[in-house]
Amino acid sequence: MTSKHIVIIATCLTIFLSSVSSFIVSFRQQPLAPLPYVSTHRSASSASRLYQQITLLPDLEDEDKVRSLFSWICMALTSSDPEYNNVMLAFVAIFASPPLPDTSEPAYLLKEALKTFPIENDDNECTPVGQAFSSTQREQSSLGAMGAAQWTGQFKTRPHAILDVRSFTSVDEWVKTLPRGCKRTIKKAIQGNFTVTPKPICGGQLAPHSCLAHFRCVVEHEVRLLSKEYGPQVFFDALSEAINRYMGTTRMAGTVHEYRSETNNTVIAIAHTVQKGRVLRGQWFYANDKAAQQYVWFHSVYQLVQKAIETPNVDVVDLGPSGTDSFSELKERYGFESVEDWPAVADYTGPFVYDTEEQTQDEKEGASLTSLLEQMMRRGNF
Repeated sequence: MTSKHIVIIATCLTIFLSSVSSFIVSFRQQPLAPLPYVSTHRSASSASRLYQQITLLPDLEDEDKVRSLFSWICMALTSSDPEYNNVMLAFVAIFASPPLPDTSEPAYLLKEALKTFPIENDDNECTPVGQAFSSTQREQSSLGAMGAAQWTGQFKTRPHAILDVRSFTSVDEWVKTLPRGCKRTIKKAIQGNFTVTPKPICGGQLAPHSCLAHFRCVVEHEVRLLSKEYGPQVFFDALSEAINRYMGTTRMAGTVHEYRSETNNTVIAIAHTVQKGRVLRGQWFYANDKAAQQYVWFHSVYQLVQKAIETPNVDVVDLGPSGTDSFSELKERYGFESVEDWPAVADYTGPFVYDTEEQTQDEKEGASLTSLLEQMMRRGNF
């Protein structure tokens, strides 16, 4: 994402009759300048529409706002009401200051979302909700983020951070090649006060990380990183990015490694990995603010390298492109070389490989269709 702000196009009803007008909201200021919005009530008894000015105030300290946003996203994934696809309405409903009246359209939509997905306590924070995708759909959704455009000859993507593990017989051998400071960091990461549990993403089932606890990790991760890079004024840009990334990772194939604090057993981070061909890919990593201080990312890299070394037919670990030069330099200190022609060393041309012992029929059919799709991409049919 560049420093250029995200422009969100929203649709609202005009004061007169039912004609529709569109407006553009750009999140450049904090707090935002008052925004035009037309308040409507869904009940048949309502005949008036009130025009008001709205200010959105960034706030993640209020846990109810995160829960409300998640419930709204769940409705967008499962409801037939197209209004839930409007992220602007979600922001208005949740972050308006002062809060909208209960009779307003956004408030009504939010109320229905909270009624349908009432996440009121920690017991159901990790209950998966949303949509179940087949293996075919998940594999096809994974290809773009993995850089399939380059290995199929469509167009060149950004350089990838690659580590060739074929010369290592154990993860300890890899650690020995690292600079002293990196060795100390890895040692701290291994001794971290957290547990990690791998959870395969299965075709035809809800993704194990399609829940509030993991959504919170994605939101805190994106807001923290983008605010650090561009300043606090990009809060709603970061929130929009977080929503897109959450919806993306929960549609893909692979395995989610769930990190939990040993202190209170709460989810603090997720690492999403995918094995395809002869490559083990670190697809996504999202951590809340506490995990960012506990070397969790370094632990995920350590585990990824360890698994690659111990897995037959895996030649390289791919950490993908880096958003900043500093992150690329960090990966290089741990042996991951930034490679422009990375398909020459990272062979993705084989099938997706699953952690489950036996592949389901859905996964077998998915592998065949994904292979066919890649062949068509190489022939220029896509």
